Parts: sequence; structure tokens; C-alpha cells
Amino acid sequence: MESKPLSFDDSETVLTYMEPNFRFNLALKIPLIRTAEKAASLIINRLELHDNRFLVNDTEYSVRVLRGCQAKIKSYGTKEYDFDNNVFEIDYDGRIQPGDIIFAELGTGCGTGSKSEEFKHVCHKKSSLPCNHFIHLIDSESTYMYMKMYVLVKRLLAFLFGNRNGKWTIENLNLKEKMLPWPANRRKPIALNVEIGDYSQLKLDTLQSIIGSSVPSTSLEMSFSFLYKSLSDHPILESAENVIISNDLSHPPHRALFDLFSIETQNVSITTEVPAAYHERLISKLMEKTRPIGVRYSILTGSKINLTTINRPEELEKSKDCIKLAMGSEAVAVVQYKAINSKTWLNMEIVSREI
Repeated sequence: MESKPLSFDDSETVLTYMEPNFRFNLALKIPLIRTAEKAASLIINRLELHDNRFLVNDTEYSVRVLRGCQAKIKSYGTKEYDFDNNVFEIDYDGRIQPGDIIFAELGTGCGTGSKSEEFKHVCHKKSSLPCNHFIHLIDSESTYMYMKMYVLVKRLLAFLFGNRNGKWTIENLNLKEKMLPWPANRRKPIALNVEIGDYSQLKLDTLQSIIGSSVPSTSLEMSFSFLYKSLSDHPILESAENVIISNDLSHPPHRALFDLFSIETQNVSITTEVPAAYHERLISKLMEKTRPIGVRYSILTGSKINLTTINRPEELEKSKDCIKLAMGSEAVAVVQYKAINSKTWLNMEIVSREI
């Protein structure tokens, strides 16, 4: 039977249903399909970005430094960080390149960190050759001389994700690093579930610049210190269907906890326990202004207060674990304790008022 080459459209269809890592590897080995690969729709279940490594679904792409002693009198193995010719670690400030995306304040700007104790060895053998640093791409036989790890990571990310013009979706995106060598793109990815680590307005601004806004995120998860920061609304928070916040457990909730109600997200959850001593104040803050029907705040708590002890002019009905308060003429704030998976939550939801 005579074989026939696939058309461009057929190639796109086949590539769309391939496992992403197999597809990337195929494009790496067959340059003729790279245009079709960039144009085909791409669905990634998980993209997790770390310093000098990243995960695509269950496959990890990892870069290490291999220092070799050419005199062959000492073995160093591989290391997970970059260092300069004087064996000082290169910090974030020393790695920034044009186009890199900054997620947080990086440091002093000196570009170097501490000196590596492991690489202080000096060859004393007569006429010995110098010790050289090489970059090794794990699970590959390739060795890259005279290139820093962050440069190789940037090139690898650019090859896999840069200049895509087809629709691509990331179901779970984890961005916890301070700096991201994110490649230029003709089309931004849709990110359904996003985790950003520590909250900051800078991170949210940056996230907004790299993901598409045509489809809102299903959830945005972040950690937050109510002791040291204030929380304010942001278009990324407004567009997310669910915002999940875990606060710093080393400190009790602070007054910034009440900034929670500045977020206009449909569903907001705090997943670390808030003491019962704050519950009445949270209810008072909720009632300070009229809120849209459908908004819900869920707060994990280890204890409860008797809601019949709360007296408010908006009161419609109340019991030990539930109180309903009028919010204008068309809405009701339903505040109640609920047990979910053996945990107690304080739920505050705005529902339509039945007349």
C-alpha cells in the first residue's frame, strides 16, 4: 500500500492529540513539523516552573552544572545552581536578561551570592589542566560549554512554548519562582488553575501579562501574610471563579484579614484556621456595604461562636449555627457554620431575597 504524506491540516490534528512531551521531542527531531506543532492546539495538564527546572505533566526538564577536573584527580558531580568563575553562586539579580519576567523584589542587585565550599579545591598536580564548568541537560548526552544554566533554561522554554499561534491551555499552572524566563508568544495560554505562592500586586500584574483573559481562571491559589501585607482587589482576582488563600501560620490573623472583603471574586476561601474571636467582626465587615448576589466567603475555623448572641438591625432570623441578615431590599446575607470533610467552615453567602 502506497504511503502518502500528511497534509498541514492533518498534521495539526495528529499533533493536537499527542502527549505534549512526545510531541515536543518529535518536533525537536523533525524540523519539518515545527510550524505545524506551533499552530496545533496544545493542552497541558500541569506546568510547574522552578529554578533551573520545570515539569510538563509527569516529565521533568532539569538542568545541572557539571564541574569537571581535567586533571582527573577530583570528582565534583552535578549542582543545581549557577556560579561564576570565582565559584560564587549567581543570584537572581545576576541572571536577569532582557524579556525576563520579574515576580518579586529580587535582592541587592550585586548579582552574586555565597561562595560554594564544595568547589574550593585547587588542583596541585604539576602541569594540571584547569577545572572547567559545564552545563549538563539531565537525561541527555548533550554538554553545553560556556553557557549559564538560566540561558539554557530560557532557550528550552522558548523552544517548547515560544511563538505559539495555536490555542493552548494549561489546566494547572504553578508559578512560585521570583523570576521567569518566559518566552515571547503570539498567543497567550489559557490557565485554568493557577498557584502563585506568596501574594503581591506585582505577581498579579505579571500573571495578567502572560496568560490569556478570554477564559477566566477556575481557581487562583496564593499564600498571604495578614500580619505584614494588605490585600486589595485586582482584575486577575475579579476574573477568577475561585480565590483560595492560605495565610502565614506563624502569626495570628491581623486587621488585614478584613481586606478579604475588598475582593470581588465569586468565591473566596481561607484554608487556614481563623479563631472564633474574629467571627463577629468578620460579619460586621461583610455588612458594611451591599454585595452582589452569588458572592461567597468560606473561612476555615477550629471553633464556633453561638450566632444567637449577635444582635444586628438587619436580622431576619437566627439560630445557634446560622444567621440571616437583610442586605438591601433584594438580597440576604446567610452566615452559617458547616462541617465539610470533618472540618468546620464559616460560610458567608449573598443570596436572592424571597419576597
